[in-house]
Amino acid sequence: MTSSVVTGNPVFLDESWWKNDPLYHLQIPPEAPILLAADAAMTTLSVIIAKLTLLKRSAAKRREDKLEKLRNRSATGRSNPAVSLARTEEHIRRDVNDLQRELDNWHRNLPAWFGALQGGQTMYGEEDINQPVIIEITAQRYPHYSVPVVLGSAFAAHLQLWRVAYPDEFDPPPRIGGFVNAVFRAYLATPSTADSMTISNVWIAALLLRHQYHRNWLEGQIQRRIRETDFYGWKFAYHGILHGWAVADGNEAGRFKSVPSGAQEIVAGVSENLWRADGIMNTRLSDLAGEDENPASPEGQPIYRFMGDTQIYPTKDSDDDEEEEEEQLNAGGELWEQPVTSDVGGQTPVNSSFVDDY
Repeated sequence: MTSSVVTGNPVFLDESWWKNDPLYHLQIPPEAPILLAADAAMTTLSVIIAKLTLLKRSAAKRREDKLEKLRNRSATGRSNPAVSLARTEEHIRRDVNDLQRELDNWHRNLPAWFGALQGGQTMYGEEDINQPVIIEITAQRYPHYSVPVVLGSAFAAHLQLWRVAYPDEFDPPPRIGGFVNAVFRAYLATPSTADSMTISNVWIAALLLRHQYHRNWLEGQIQRRIRETDFYGWKFAYHGILHGWAVADGNEAGRFKSVPSGAQEIVAGVSENLWRADGIMNTRLSDLAGEDENPASPEGQPIYRFMGDTQIYPTKDSDDDEEEEEEQLNAGGELWEQPVTSDVGGQTPVNSSFVDDY
């Protein structure tokens, strides 16, 4: 599952495999042992993340196709880019909304005790990490480290859903900043033996850090982990995080300049996605439009997409064929704007539903 999150290719290649694990069908009883509850919860969550990887691919494909159609129509003067792109974004965010509901339901079906302990600071919610009042990130308290391993993956899935909906947005709203905080506090509660499950979550959250002192703190944490474990996964993620920060800040220093020669030798396309971390970096509209200043950079290169049999998400919008006529009737339309949401008490309750925010 972690490899899938990084590459952007599906966890499982076919939906018929998704629910084979008998733990998927287990309604976790309140008296379940911690490890059984964590295993069953992660099994169900892995299906949601499998869908998420497919949704990322579908969203990028639909956006790419729409931009190509707009380029082809621009010569005729018949295209209205704002209306056309808004239609595609509406379809994508509807899919995000549906998967967000699944993730919210997953949270609600967990046992009441499967979460932070009573004494934790975030019993009632997480504060936005990008608010200047948060200087130090501290570990959350959990009954067993398997709990933050599972919940950290769920918190990162919330972040990924938001990024699918808003691929060009680098300044997250407070609700998303709360999940960033939750990911790091869960990570601090896990030992290095769980690194293979937590690295991708940390990477996802790291890309949304805006304050340099938080970035410095995370660099220190990762460098300490590298010294202790010499784990190649941390080395890879560290450079990916530095690249993501450079892109967000509009800097060239620190960015990957190209996919290294030979990266495709093991599995053509998939290996390049792994180096580029396409699943975590999330393709931006500007990349799809070919606006990257350096076409040789990873974000400026063609992306491999798994072409399996799944039809769970479309590769094109159902009403594309009717679009041309409607564009002429809807001239002057505007792109979908991100909704303004309120955060009660400035905190994000990490087990509540946020579906209305999409």
